[in-house]
Amino acid sequence: MDHRGGIADGETRREVAERVYSSVNTIISRPCPAQVIVTHGFALTFVIAAWIKMPIESVGHVSFPARSGSITHLKEDDYWQNRAVVSLADVSHLTDDDG
Repeated sequence: MDHRGGIADGETRREVAERVYSSVNTIISRPCPAQVIVTHGFALTFVIAAWIKMPIESVGHVSFPARSGSITHLKEDDYWQNRAVVSLADVSHLTDDDG
């Protein structure tokens, strides 16, 4: 989580995770019934981890890979406030229906 990958000023995975967690918390605090977050595949792991309230210390042990253009659906239950990953990296909208 704290390796810079040979780039002196590059962010560590922990720094990226902290930045993404902060952004996700800001986004979900808004009083909106639905929101869209657009991100790179690498950062998607941190978006999902923040959504399910995974501790940052554990994020180095998880990965949610996604294809470009894919859609991940996250939902919070209105009653219990349980957070779910309804679909992960769905690409069915990218199929060629013209044959």
